[in-house]
Amino acid sequence: MCGACGSGRVRAPWEDTLGPPDPGAPRRRAAALTRWLAPWRWTVGAWAGGYTLSGPHGALAPATGIDEVIDRARAARPDALRRRLREATEDEADAGLELAEAVVRVSVAALYGDGPLVLTGPDPGARRRLRVRGGELDVVPCDATTWSVSGASVPFGA
Repeated sequence: MCGACGSGRVRAPWEDTLGPPDPGAPRRRAAALTRWLAPWRWTVGAWAGGYTLSGPHGALAPATGIDEVIDRARAARPDALRRRLREATEDEADAGLELAEAVVRVSVAALYGDGPLVLTGPDPGARRRLRVRGGELDVVPCDATTWSVSGASVPFGA
């Protein structure tokens, strides 16, 4: 248990390190997760310790982060989440993403991907490398108003 905030989170997960400090970010990420999991009729809500989940048959146990929500969705329907990622990537190839959508896409792509990912967008910090699902995520700030996720990494520090 965190002594500073009283939540169940001891350390901030990787998704909380992106973008400027924003108290509304958990709500936006929960809304993005709900949109991603709409075919399963799951609803995700922000909670101090992570996310609350409800499915078509009622409440599910709370999750501590986006990766845990995505893991549960994969367990419920193993192939459907991969198809959803492929369709979303094809449909929105040229469209920019909001940060919450990009974070969800990184979590899903890292689950199925075999290489590093690059998240590009209007991040106020320096370029950095994060660990996500045992893999690497390069966060590359750029002059843009939206975010993009790609599957090919560039050498860090280049």
